[in-house]
Order: sequence, then structure tokens, then C-alpha cells
Amino acid sequence: MNKIDVRLVAESDSLSIFEWRNDDLTRKMFRTSNRVSWDEHSNWLTSTLSNPNRCLLMCETEKGEPIAVVRFDIEDNYANLSINISPLKRGKGYASKCLSLAVNYFEFHFPLVSELVAEIKTINLPSKKSFERVGFILKEERDGYWYLLKKK
Repeated sequence: MNKIDVRLVAESDSLSIFEWRNDDLTRKMFRTSNRVSWDEHSNWLTSTLSNPNRCLLMCETEKGEPIAVVRFDIEDNYANLSINISPLKRGKGYASKCLSLAVNYFEFHFPLVSELVAEIKTINLPSKKSFERVGFILKEERDGYWYLLKKK
């Protein structure tokens, strides 16, 4: 696998994130599975990029090809995180590497956050395995979701 870079999401990433969000499999794995309109997405991204309690990272190849977006929602000393892999990059081993790099970036820039939590639908075994590969541990299973935890 080639080198992967992690950076903050920019407005120029909007179309990729929008298309990934409305992908059928992605929607099936999200808590909110409805399609979003371009206006809804644009408003969400604008709000997200200006929110100091949210960190949105893009993982990409060294040639700038987008692979995944990783979102961290910060509350006190913990953050919920999720990953959305480009439909074109699924099943190619990128998820764990992207998660690892994104977590490292996040922990460096947000040192006061001591606990990370991932909420994953129980039908999404590949995502659970990816999080476990980077040190997340199953905390509980409830209402069709796994809750995985990683402490510093």
C-alpha cells in the first residue's frame, strides 16, 4: 500500500463527501439513512468546518486521491468518531490505516481528549474489525450497535 496522507477537510472536498454520504451502502451503515440534498450537505459542511468541537479529516493517497473521511465529535474529554470510506476504495485494506493515521493526528492536535468512542451498527462487521485493529475494544452492544472504546 502506498503512503497515505491525512489533512483537515477543505471546502474543495465537498463533492466527494456528498457522493460518499449518499452511497447506498454508506446510508445503510449510518444512523440516519436518508439521502441528503446538496443544500443540506453544504450547510452541514460549512457548519462542521467552523465548529471547534468537530474535527473532520481527509485521508488521501500521496497523489491527492481521496480515500476516506474521518469525523471526530468532541465532548469534554472524549470524542465520538466515524469513518466513511470512498465506495471505490472499500475492501482494499485502507480503513485501518486511515483510522490509525487519523487517530494519531487527532490525538496530537487535541491532547486533552483522553477517550475515543466508535458507534458501529452490528451489521457492519468490517468496520468493527478495522477499529479493533487500531486498538479499540468492544465496550458494549446495545440496540443494534457496538460501542468500541480507545483510551490514551
